[in-house]
Amino acid sequence: MAEAYTFPTDFPEPNLPAASNSGDSYKVKLQDSTISTTSDANYKKTRPRTTRMIATWTYVWVGVSQENYDKLEAFFRKVGTFQQFAWTDWNTKKTHVVRFAESLEWQENYPVGWQGTLKFEEV
Repeated sequence: MAEAYTFPTDFPEPNLPAASNSGDSYKVKLQDSTISTTSDANYKKTRPRTTRMIATWTYVWVGVSQENYDKLEAFFRKVGTFQQFAWTDWNTKKTHVVRFAESLEWQENYPVGWQGTLKFEEV
């Protein structure tokens, strides 16, 4: 049986709804699964490719402590972008099964702390 992972529940909440120096602090994207074709007579026909529309959530942090960054890095080293895990959305408080949608790339902004973005993709 595969090991079940959960995003660290004690990781600090992201900067919501907006924070200076953090750009867009919260985004939700629903991937459209439509296939479309246009006939010779210029009629457009569409249909869904799949029945699911995958959601992606993006959050931004500013001023994360070294201790919390180390916790995040250790978790990312376990799951990378390949392993699914349970994650509770800070905005809606709903739990989703997700994976990281992109690599971990954060920057230390001394003396404030670490800043970066996490993108979670629905599995």
